[in-house]
Parts: sequence; structure tokens; C-alpha cells
Amino acid sequence: MGNWSRIAVLMTCHNRCELTLRCLKLLMPQLRPEDKVFLVNDGSTDGTADTVAKDYPEVRIVKGNGTLYWAKGMRRAWEAAVAERNDWDGYFWLNDDTELNDDAIQKLLTANDGDRIVVGDLANSNGEVVYGLREEGLFTGNCVLVSRKVYDRLGMLCGDYSHAWADSDYAMMAKRARIVVECAGVVGKAEGHPNRPSLKGVSLRGRIGMLHDPKGWNLHDLWLYRRRNWGFCAAISSYLHMIVHVIVGER
Repeated sequence: MGNWSRIAVLMTCHNRCELTLRCLKLLMPQLRPEDKVFLVNDGSTDGTADTVAKDYPEVRIVKGNGTLYWAKGMRRAWEAAVAERNDWDGYFWLNDDTELNDDAIQKLLTANDGDRIVVGDLANSNGEVVYGLREEGLFTGNCVLVSRKVYDRLGMLCGDYSHAWADSDYAMMAKRARIVVECAGVVGKAEGHPNRPSLKGVSLRGRIGMLHDPKGWNLHDLWLYRRRNWGFCAAISSYLHMIVHVIVGER
């Protein structure tokens, strides 16, 4: 176990106040005095910011304009943490729809000796792991502890992504740098959801619109991910394949 005097918890949220508060309720008792939560409120209109400020005044709320989504929101939270101080021992990515177990933070810290990335698996109500460590070192960004040494080598999440892919991109960066990625086991609950919305029954115009939707079949993020990790030719191939797939739709 490494030296974990202080960690910065990075979160982003948009219009799901109840889930955000539930997540914080389970998280806050596990933090130490030097730990701090940086929560990007990405243009929520449901009172999230005011409620969090009232119930958890120790949380640093960072304002967003509603267009950050996950990747840019998490990047903004990370920037705020580094701007406040540059001596965090680690950065903990946490989705606000996560229900952490009582010993989640301790398990993550124990599994990380200070030179690696530790991923916490999250299981749904049926006990099936829906988020966490994947094959070949890839992982979802729902519950991830990045040590200071890893941050010094890799930096932050790429700020050019909109929603998805940024976590996989970070995993690929770690793989190329030969950084160890460990799993701390199941540390909480979350209900899984599809990576992309279904195309079935959607009009052609609607399907084409999904190519520009950050939460849809987003061409920009796919192109960026493939180009950064496999080169220009692979990006072109994936780009064209997605366009054809979306226009044709599901059979």
C-alpha cells in the first residue's frame, strides 16, 4: 500500500440530484480529513448544486454549462483539483450513479501501492459485474483510482473527447506506458446501461443525428480514439464502418 495522505475525488453530474446525493452519502464517511471531492455540476436545472452545497459544504462544486458530458466534465474536475493543490497522492474517478460499499475506499487504497491504476468493479442488482476492469487492460471510468506517479506520467484524461471513449483512451495510454492496472474486486453497485442507444425503429434522420450526439454513435469520439491509438488508416476504416452501420440501421 502506498502513501495515501490525500486523494482528490473527481465527479461530474447533470440533472440526477437524487443519485448524486446517494453517491455522496455513501462516499463521504469513507474519506479522510485531507481528502476532497471536486464535483462538476454540468448545467443541472434540478437543484443539484444548491442541495449538495447545503448538505455537503466541504464539496468543491465546479460550474459547467451543460455541454461537458462525462469526459470533459471529469477533465474539468481534474483541472480544478490540480489548480487547488498539486500534491494529491491520487485521483479517484467516481460516477455519481455508484453506490459504494462501506469498505470501498479502503480496498482501492490497499490494492494500489502508489505506482499503478486500480479499478473497482461495480455489480448490478443481480450480482453481475457491469463496470470495471475489462480484457487486455481496458476499463470503464466509473470507479478508478489513479496514483500520483501514474498522473505524473500520463497526465489527465484527454479533453478532446465529449462523453465516452476517454476512459478507454486512458487505459490504452497506460498500456503503452507499461503501467500496471489492477482490480480491487467488487466495491459497489451500479445498474448497467448500453454504451450506445439502439438504432431499431429510429428514422434515417434520427440515426444520422446520432452520429453527432455525444451519447449516441458519436463519430468525433470514435475517430479520435482510433486515430490516437491505432493510426489514421484504422480511424478511416472505423469511421466509414460506423457511418454505413448507422445509416443502414439494425436489421
